[in-house]
This record gives sequence, C-alpha cells and structure tokens, in this order.
Amino acid sequence: MPPTKTPVRARRNGNGKAAVAPSPVRARPRTTTPQPSEEAYRERIKWSKWAWGSHCVDCYPSNCPFRVYVGKDGEVWREEQSGTYDTVEKGVPDFNPAGCQKGVTWHKLLTGKERVLKPLKRAGERGSGKWKEISWDQALTEIADHIIDAIEEQGPESVIRIGEPAEGGTQSLIYGSAIVNQIGGTVTDVQAEINDFSPGIYVTFGKFDPAASCDDWFHTDLMLCWQINPAYTSIPWYHFIAEGRYRGAEVVVVAPDFNPTAPHADMFVPVRIGTDVALANAMCQVIIEEDIADWKFVREQTDLPLLVRVDNERFLRGSEVDGGREDQFYWFDEKTQSVVEAPRGTLALGKRKPALEGVFKAKLKDGTTVKVTTAFALLKKMLNRDYTPEKAQKISGVSPDVVRTLARKAATKRTRMLMGWNSGKYYHGDLMERSMMLVLGLTGNWGKKGTGARSWAVGMFDGQFFAPNKPAPGQEITAAAMAGRDAMMDALRAEDPTLTEEMIGHEMAYRGAAMGGTVPPAFFWYYHCGYKEIWNKKTWGDVGMKRTFDQYFEEALAKGWFTGTVQPAATQEPRVIFEVGSNLLRRTRGGQNMLIKNLWPKLSCIITIDWRMNTTAMWSDYVLPAAHHYEKPNFCYSTPHIMHLTFSDRAVPPRGDSKEEFEIAVLLAKKIEERAKKRKFTQYTDAHGIPHNLEGMSDRLTLNGYYDTSDKLMDEMVRDSAVMGNLPEGTTLDTMREKGYVRFTGWGMSPMAIGQSSDIKEDETHAPFRWHTEKKVPFPTLTRRAQFYIDHDWFMEAGEQFAVHKETPAQGGDYPFHLTSGHPRWSIHSMNMTNKIILNTHRGHPFCYINTSDAEQRGVADDEVVELYNDMGKMKVALRVTPSVRPGELIIYNGFEPYQFDDWYDPANVEPGMVKWLAFAGGYGHLRYRGIHWQPVPIDRAIRLDVRKIAEKEAVGA
Repeated sequence: MPPTKTPVRARRNGNGKAAVAPSPVRARPRTTTPQPSEEAYRERIKWSKWAWGSHCVDCYPSNCPFRVYVGKDGEVWREEQSGTYDTVEKGVPDFNPAGCQKGVTWHKLLTGKERVLKPLKRAGERGSGKWKEISWDQALTEIADHIIDAIEEQGPESVIRIGEPAEGGTQSLIYGSAIVNQIGGTVTDVQAEINDFSPGIYVTFGKFDPAASCDDWFHTDLMLCWQINPAYTSIPWYHFIAEGRYRGAEVVVVAPDFNPTAPHADMFVPVRIGTDVALANAMCQVIIEEDIADWKFVREQTDLPLLVRVDNERFLRGSEVDGGREDQFYWFDEKTQSVVEAPRGTLALGKRKPALEGVFKAKLKDGTTVKVTTAFALLKKMLNRDYTPEKAQKISGVSPDVVRTLARKAATKRTRMLMGWNSGKYYHGDLMERSMMLVLGLTGNWGKKGTGARSWAVGMFDGQFFAPNKPAPGQEITAAAMAGRDAMMDALRAEDPTLTEEMIGHEMAYRGAAMGGTVPPAFFWYYHCGYKEIWNKKTWGDVGMKRTFDQYFEEALAKGWFTGTVQPAATQEPRVIFEVGSNLLRRTRGGQNMLIKNLWPKLSCIITIDWRMNTTAMWSDYVLPAAHHYEKPNFCYSTPHIMHLTFSDRAVPPRGDSKEEFEIAVLLAKKIEERAKKRKFTQYTDAHGIPHNLEGMSDRLTLNGYYDTSDKLMDEMVRDSAVMGNLPEGTTLDTMREKGYVRFTGWGMSPMAIGQSSDIKEDETHAPFRWHTEKKVPFPTLTRRAQFYIDHDWFMEAGEQFAVHKETPAQGGDYPFHLTSGHPRWSIHSMNMTNKIILNTHRGHPFCYINTSDAEQRGVADDEVVELYNDMGKMKVALRVTPSVRPGELIIYNGFEPYQFDDWYDPANVEPGMVKWLAFAGGYGHLRYRGIHWQPVPIDRAIRLDVRKIAEKEAVGA
C-alpha cells in the first residue's frame, strides 16, 4: 500500500506529456473568514490516504487508472480518474481521462446491501433464499469432502470450474481455477461461456483477435461502426472517434436501429436484421466491378489467386500434383504462363504475378490434366450473380446508391471495421464477418495504421500464468523455462521450417488441447445440460442442413476433431461446480430454463465465490465472500487496446470475513489435503492417464510457502513478466505502485499477443498485422493467407465456401419480433445495476425498447409491463417506446440481474442457446480447437419473440 499522499491533478504541458501539479497547491491568503458551509464541505472531503485503483472486470478493454481515497474513518469514500496517461505518438491524443460513470461510483459497491461478508450455507431448498452463516473452517471442510466424494464416485472431471471472464481480475482468473486444475478437474472455455468470439475473423485469418490500440482509431479515415455501439460500450475510448472527426475522418454507423452512436456519425445505414452479408458482398461487387480494388494487396495477402479445380471446386493441392503436401497450393503465374507453387513461407510475390482470372490446365501426378480456375474467379461470378447492389437491396433494404458510396469510400480511404462482439452472437455471424473481412481484403485495409478489423485480445502479462505454476521462485527459473520452450519450438520448426513463431504457438496449443483441462463446454451442455434436444430442433437452426444435428455431432467425434476435450464424458455425471466471480444462471443462454431443470439435480455441491449475492449464488449451496475491488492487490486484463499493465492496490482491508481469492484457494487446498489424509484417499489417475496426489497441494500453490501473501505473488508475476519480455527491465510491484501502470515493451509468449503481428514501438500507436504486410509473414491459416474460400467438406455441403447470405433461423419459434440484444454475462454493467446512483441514470428497473408503431398495434404503452414469450420461455419487462428501434425489433441492453425481473426470469430464459453446427468442423488447417478459439459458441441475437399484455394473458388463463 502506498504511503499517505496528497492528491494531484494531471495537466498538459508543452510536449503533450501528462504533467503533475506541485503538491500541495497553496491557495492565496484569505482576506475573509471562511463561511460555515465552506468549512463543512472541506471537512467532508478530507481523506487520510489514497491508493491506485482500477476495476478489474470485463468491461473490456478497461484498464482505467483511478485514485481511490480513504477517509478518516478508514472507509473508501470516493475515487477519481487519475488522468496520468502519457501521450504515445506525437499528434495523436492521449488516453486520458479514462473512466466512466460506473467507475466513479464504484466505492458504493463496497457497502452495498447485496454484499456478502460471511460464509453462507444453504438452509432450505436451493433458490429458497434461506441461509445460515457458518465459519470458514466448516465451509471449507464440507466443500473439501464434496470434492473428494466427486473424485471417488465420478472422477476428477466431475469437478468443474465454469470458465468466465474473471470479474475479480488476476486473482479470480488464476486462483479461481487453481484447485480444479490441481485435481485434474474440468475448466470450461471462457470463449464459449461468454461468446465474445469473432468466428468469421478466425476463419479468415486463423486468429480472431486483431486489436489495435484505441489511440490508433485516430488514424482512421473511414470508421465503419458495424455491429457495435461505442457511445455505450466504449465510453473511456470513444473520444478517439470524436477526435478523429476533427481530423477529417468520416464515421458511418451500420445497424438495424438508430443507436446512441448514430447521432454522432456522418452517415447512418439502417440494415435489416441479420442481412449484413448482403450489404458487405454488394460493396465487394462494386469494388470489383468498378476496378477500384487494391489488386497487388489481393494477390499478396489473400487466397483469391489460388487455383481451384473446376470439376470438384476444391483447391489444387500438392498431394494431387506431385504426391507432396496436402497443404501446398498453387497459382497460375502470368509471367511464366505456368502453374507454380504458392510459397508457404512468405507472402512476398517475388517475380511472380499470380493470375486472378482465367481457366487453365494443371497436370496431376498420374499424368492426367484437370481444368483449374482461381478462387477469385469463383468469387466474382457469385457476386455478379447474387449481390449486385440492386439485388442486395431486396435482402438488406440498403439503397444501391448508399452501397456504391460506401464501397468507393472504403476503396480510397484508410478504413476500419470497428466491430464489437455482436456479429458473432448471430447464428450466421461467421458469414457476416467473413464478408466484412472481404471488404477489407479487396481494399488493402489491414496491416497499416488506421485500418483493419477489431476484436479482442489478451496477453503481454505472461507472469500471471507462469509464476503460480513454476516449480520454485526466482527469475532464473523463469529464464530456464523459456529456454525449454525455445527448444520445443525448435523441434516443431524442424518438422516444418516454414512455421512462424505464431504458427508454432498455435500448434502447441492444438496439441495441448487434447490433454483436457480447459475444454469447449459444448459437449458439457449437450450431454449434461439438456441442449441436445434444443439443438436438434430443425427450424431453430440452419434449415439448409442436409443431415440432422446429431449426425454432424457424431461425425465430429468419430473423426477425432475434439479428441480429449469431451469432459466430463457422456457417462460421467457432473458433481461439483465452482462459480468464481461470475453468474452462470444469468450468463448462460437458456439460463434457469435449462440449467435448473437439467444440470442442478445432478450436482451434489454448488459453490459461488463472490463479493455479492447474485442469481447463481441464490441457487448455490455455499457462498464464500470474496474481497472486493479496492480490498486486494490485483491487475486488470492486459490488452493491446490499451498497451499498459494497470495495477489496482489494496486501499482498505477486506470487509467482514471476506478473503482474497488467493487466500481462499490456499485454505481450501490445505483442507482437501487434511480430509484426503483422514479418508485415506490421496492418489488417483484422471481420464487422460495423468496421476494426481492430493498431498502437497498447498505447497504447490505457494511454492512451499514462498507465496505467503498475495503481494509477494503479484510481485513475482511482475518480475517474471519483465524476464519474459513483456515489461521494462527492473519492473517490480514497488515500481508499479509508483505510477499505477506501465507500458508493455514486448508481446512475450502468448499466442494471442504474438498474433497481433506487429512490432511494439514506444512512440507509435499499435496497428495489428504489420508483419503480414511489411515483412510478408504468412497467416496461420491452412493456405497461409487470408482465407476467403473454405473447401472443407461441411462448408461445401452448407454452400458456405464463400460468405453468402442466409436468413437468421427462427430461434425460439415462428414469432414476429427479433430480440437483437442479449450478451447475458456478468460485467461491469450488471454488477452496478443495484448501485442507486447508476439506477438513477435510467428508469431504475429493467426495460425493453419497442418501436412506436409496434406498441400502438399491440395496444401497449410506455413503461407498461408486458410479457415477452416464445416456445422457449417467457419473461416480464416494462416497455420503452421509441421510434429509434425499427419495427419488429426489441432491445434489452445488458446489465440487469435476473432477480430484478418478475419471477427472476430475464432474457436468458427466452434464448434457446443454439450453436451453429459448422462450428464442430475440424481436421482442416486452422479449423481445430485450441483454447479461446475455434469451437461452438452460443447464439443470443435475433431471438424470435412475441409481445402480449399481461391482462390479456391472465384473461386467457381464467
């Protein structure tokens, strides 16, 4: 904890740096006696000390540095934005002030009525709300016995930690899973649990996570806010968009509704719900038709020049031509007029000029010849046939003139697709994103400042994962481990010398996934949570499927595409669930409808570790009180969007009997050891054949007692990260406490970070993919290029070799309204929805936007409580009538707790939680599972509903 300090204010100095005012600032001598009101105010704002703070939650990208003030009574009474970020690049605005209305009222949560301060044990039926306070010793003893029972009866895989975005920051992220990892249990993949995946970006680039630093937004000339509403969701960083307009940038909002960002844009493009592919493909048709594409970029960076056999529409491969590699592909070189190998180790064209159109002949290894054309020729034919602006208008509703205007602008300007995580939540969101990436590919808009797509990425703080798992303390241990990793990478490179560091990292992750541990939860949902029946509803999914969902599911398993990741197995029943810093019953699509009915009866013990009583806690058996933000040392998510590691310190001790996640994990480990020894059950083998010993758990967690406090643990994380290349040499927890943040100096070892594929420069904004465009480093896809043509059997069966428009399925039944919002996860928004200050910024209760004409037709009024229903479930909510929402659309912005709705039924209960069957595809280059990447993810956009008056429903019932 820092010493007592006097508050300081940031100001700009001549070179744009954040200067600190001298402290204390002395006022001019008074000539009058202070008024009593002044003295009363001064007395109110006196404080005894301050600490660096932030909000280590998934309000991504977060990382806002705050000063947290503690009053004379020892309580946190306010916080303020520190405004201490330095300017990175000359001429580009800095990140200050960084914060939002939730952040500046955060201290209210420390003493909120929902705060849990003592361990609680259920004293009635689950969900009855009956609890009794118990000691930590009793709670941990009983939980330890439940864990040992589960291991003995069903195997360690039956003990599950639900993957989540670690709303407790580093402590929750690492030590929320520590026990489950130690015993060989199951941790479900956070990507599928929350679904912030960008499947179309992944299919295109072999990685889903380009994440430019937010200050790079300032360099953009054409900002396409497509599937995002940054005025709501990027409050601290929205100023870069507004400041870009002063520089001359144009901002375009593409959305079904006139959202809060639209009034601040230069153009609003209203698109019919779920038809974005038609709009993007029409733009591509114009770009090609008018010959305004960046043709050199297309030849160099994409798979469009690669040759495709005319007879079967599959890529021409080396295995066919000369018996070589299955992943060797070909061009037709215009200069030599011959079929040549497309290099696998570089994107550089050299002296070649790959043809984009034409029909050619290729000789196969058996001496026969086949006709080949290019992927581009097939693309052009499809676009001209199906996606002229006039034809696309009939699908999307967007005027051909608007399409042509957007296409021409994108082709001549530095264009960015500022995407949120909305498109990936549509059933055919992968197709939407693939078509949007095609616009960027045709116009040369990635790999330079101000361009590209936007998703999310983490990394650059490698020590947070390494320090807790190393065999002994000390940075020499870290250096030795890095040398061992380098040796493993060399071994993989020996198998294929063209592999890049990024590809090797992916390959290690692909192979490691088969060892279990962190697994895609789709199989858990299918076997144990009741989703098999839901996913097999034909009209709720892709109506063009040639076979049943189960047939694709079984084929994926039979072909070994998810070997080692089906955990718990179909024959194992889940027994114990840990929910740490998250809210399973709120976040899961299907919510209580699916989990309470199908999963809960199988569980012998449900443990929630949290600082508050949320909906999942209400249905748990034990609630263990966690220390709140400001009550523990912690770090925010580290992300390329911000390029800083942000520290949040312990301003006050944990309130009541609450404890830090690190301490909880260590105490539980000790209790498991104690109970295992007493029960004479200490050793066993998991389903992967890995032996486990319950003795020594706490020693392994603490490195034989070296980590005796979380401060020492955090310090080791920081020191390791400096050795691993993330942070400046000499960075320690003490240096972090001086400034509160530090800028990253290197990507380190994380594949997600390395996947940014750009050098970090001290005085420049970060733009992803510059290695691909400047150094010609290949992409980690099957073809080693941005891949727009996918000739996987399933994709061809679906007719989705290229991105094509498909209508969004009638998820939930054939009803007239589309619910286009959802995102039911536990985030900064929901944890603040019981904060009275935040409640006063809106209506103070859940509400649903509905179009004025729809409200009139249904005979419902503003703020009237109605029932939304479909074949999945129902919920009650007040209406907010507005013309800004298109007819047939409903919007409920994320944030409300289920217990704020009648009967605790929130939007999750009308969401079926469908997954797209194509996401089970594998065995194809980059279409393989690895953590946080390619896997089935749940859908919550464009759910079909109807609206009815409560009185009408009750009358029918009578």
